[in-house]
Amino acid sequence: MQHQRHNMLTFDMRTSMYYVLLLQLVLAGAIARRGVVGALDVGYYAATCPDAAATVRQAMELQFYNDRTIAPAIIRMLFHDCFVRGCDASVMIVPAAGRSSERVAIPNQTLRGFNIVNRVKKALESACPGVVSCADTLALMARDSVALLGGAAYDVPLGRRDGLQSNPWEVDLPAPFARLDDALRSFAARGFSAEETVVLFGAHTVGATRCSHFRYRLAHPDGTMDEALRRDMAEACGLAGGDLPPDDDPTAFLDPDTPFAIDNACYGQMIGNRSLLQLDQEAATHPATAGHVGYYAASPDAFVRRFSEAMAKLAAVGVLEGDAGEVRKVCSAYNK
Repeated sequence: MQHQRHNMLTFDMRTSMYYVLLLQLVLAGAIARRGVVGALDVGYYAATCPDAAATVRQAMELQFYNDRTIAPAIIRMLFHDCFVRGCDASVMIVPAAGRSSERVAIPNQTLRGFNIVNRVKKALESACPGVVSCADTLALMARDSVALLGGAAYDVPLGRRDGLQSNPWEVDLPAPFARLDDALRSFAARGFSAEETVVLFGAHTVGATRCSHFRYRLAHPDGTMDEALRRDMAEACGLAGGDLPPDDDPTAFLDPDTPFAIDNACYGQMIGNRSLLQLDQEAATHPATAGHVGYYAASPDAFVRRFSEAMAKLAAVGVLEGDAGEVRKVCSAYNK
């Protein structure tokens, strides 16, 4: 009997070891298929390009003091990149003969700052050839943009790889005139709660938007925009006196009071019916978001902190790691 128990125990141990090894092999295979062999790490370039973050920061500081509008533009570019295929720099690819890219999709046709990304990447290539990905470059530039606009500093774990596909038909971003429920579903599909979505809407406290994104609210008022603001914007956008919209498409600051400062002013504008974009305005009354809008309107410090946290999370959406993708030498083109 004792010998039998010993045999059964030996069998159980061997069986357990077999299943552990089998599980390890399955996991290893799954990881290999995904091309993932590690995780993002703040110190990812400590040995291979220790001055990477400093190089990006110096370039962004120089550019910002020459043109403050570039910081909001870089933040917008990060969002447009990460919401399509993840943060893999696919939005930077320039179309070539017989091959399109995300750049030609309508939401991306007004993106700015690609030349600045290329300039920063060139500096990184000079310091550390073939080491720092374009996806990491953009993530660092967005982090520095937040800081330059007065936001809270945050760490950027690094190790992203650049994608090998860029397809215009995959660009499916929430439009400025979309219904909020649709936008909430889009953000939720990428792992963001309603509260985090409201926080990321806070990016509208900086930068500008085109009249075409809200002109319909001026021509056909529904009572959800402050009338004085509507009259001012109708004149600025070429609708005063019932005129037809002009061929050009003027821009207007989303937050006219502090357009280059990350603060909570946009939430007060939502509550006061002074938001230009329908998405923002609807957030003030929607049951899933109204409470968050009210909280951040009354909590400036909390917003600044949470915005940086949400930006760090955004920069980690759907990243490629390990041997997946590539590290582009030029951000606008795949490696040959």
